[in-house]
Amino acid sequence: MEHTPGGRRRVRRGGFVSREAAREGLRQARELEGVDADPAVLTLSAWLERWLATRTRLRPLTRTSYAEHIHRYLTPHLGAVPLEELTPTLVQEAFEQIRHRTTPAGGQVSAATVQRIRATLRAALNTAVREGLLASNPAQGLRLEPGAAERPVVWTEQAVAEWAHGGVRPAVAVWTVEQTRHFLQHVGEHRLYALFHLAVMTGLRRGEVVGLRWPEVDLVGGTVRVVRQLQCHRGGLVELAPKSAASRRVVALDHTTLGVLRRHQWHQQNEAETQGRVWDPRGWVFTAVRGGPMAPDRLSRLFRTLNSESGLPPVRLHDLRHGAATLALAAGVELKVVQAMLGHASIVLTADTYSSVLPQVAREAAERTAWLVLRDAGRTHRRGSVRRVNKGLVPPRSHPGPISRRDRFR
Repeated sequence: MEHTPGGRRRVRRGGFVSREAAREGLRQARELEGVDADPAVLTLSAWLERWLATRTRLRPLTRTSYAEHIHRYLTPHLGAVPLEELTPTLVQEAFEQIRHRTTPAGGQVSAATVQRIRATLRAALNTAVREGLLASNPAQGLRLEPGAAERPVVWTEQAVAEWAHGGVRPAVAVWTVEQTRHFLQHVGEHRLYALFHLAVMTGLRRGEVVGLRWPEVDLVGGTVRVVRQLQCHRGGLVELAPKSAASRRVVALDHTTLGVLRRHQWHQQNEAETQGRVWDPRGWVFTAVRGGPMAPDRLSRLFRTLNSESGLPPVRLHDLRHGAATLALAAGVELKVVQAMLGHASIVLTADTYSSVLPQVAREAAERTAWLVLRDAGRTHRRGSVRRVNKGLVPPRSHPGPISRRDRFR
């Protein structure tokens, strides 16, 4: 045992005949006063637990995600390694093993998940560097497959057929206009119909829609103010600020949605009168049966049940948000407006996420491109032959112009 200049005791032990013996020696050493801050004996597992415990400003879901990364992946593969002995090679080998692990669902860990696990480890080790426990971050130069974000895939007839016959399901999927209309008709008599209608039309996040209170809904001006969200945490609900500054926003509502919300408010007032004193007085727009807030996880389970009962191909509740953006773009709404509606901080994120569009929009784009290219062919070929070659492609002599909103949604 030796004393460092700062008065901290450093314990060094070696000559262990096996890894198990070394771990036992480490356990005994950690029982000595003061050694828990020494990178020579402080294991990565112990450091990760300490790091997570000191992150006091994490949102509940972020904390849950970090904890899962630590307990399910990092601790089993690297937890016993002393912090001082952690090297880029060890980290690289561990992540190769993580990448080939089997998930509870039976598949392999996705590249995007591996990237998020690396981000957790890198953040924890950056803190260790700042506190002087490490000279550099051994996870900084880790080589991984790029974790490309999943983009929404539309449930076209071909995609539905592949799902029906082979169970092939996109990770992120959105309904077509007809499918969305079918779902809204299916849930038309449900007490929370207005919630699903609002989610479909505005793309509010799950936590945002259950976090709405009536003072934030302007039924005269036709707007909704997003000022909070609800998240599940340790068996209860917590109120949080929106995800980012851009998420704190005002969303415009169409006349139909306003009518739906007015009817919902009327039905809710009748429910409150029936319940009497039991009714929650905080004024939640969408509630459980006694007026309390609707838990996001419970809402997701309800949506899955309704989705299954509707006979439609499966989507997640969050995919209604993707669907709202895709339908808005199909209706000709400008990308900047869609960005503001969704509360994205960057228009680049909006453009990248929704690069896939509805099939009819893609067909219209193809027709217009063909018209632009082929309209000049008639100037150099005989008119009759051009018409035969371009039959079915060339629009009328006048420019087709913008496609009306009503025509897009037929």
